[in-house]
Amino acid sequence: MTALRTLTEWFAAGGWTMVALTAVAVALAYLVAERLLAIRGEVRALGRTGRPALAEAAAGEAGVRGLRRMGLIRACVVVAPLLGLLGTVTGIIDTFDSILAGGYVAEMGEGIRKALLTTQYGLAIAAPGLVAERLLVRRQERLRNLRRAATLAAEGAP
Repeated sequence: MTALRTLTEWFAAGGWTMVALTAVAVALAYLVAERLLAIRGEVRALGRTGRPALAEAAAGEAGVRGLRRMGLIRACVVVAPLLGLLGTVTGIIDTFDSILAGGYVAEMGEGIRKALLTTQYGLAIAAPGLVAERLLVRRQERLRNLRRAATLAAEGAP
């Protein structure tokens, strides 16, 4: 129960930016999982049959969809630290507002805390997202090579 309360306090201290960052984190996790499962399914199908699992037109369409999803993954990786930076600026503005209002140390500390928490959360989303994006690019390239090899083998077979 204490851990949940601490997490809730941590989340609330970051302000509204934490909500946007969480939405980006959820979208990024979904997109990465979807791409991993789609690539894995296609590779397994190629391994079982030795031919592309989809017809050429459908395979091309699936490839385009996959590239669009990779673009969304890249966008999430870029947006997360930018939202963290937005939270940082908001926290610093809160700190300056408290200084102008009389300079209470507790209020200044809350503004600085908000600035650091949002930056931390944005980077914590972006760093693993970047690693996942690079992993997916490699796997997608490997799948593309397997498709080419399977297509060439199918064309050469009687």
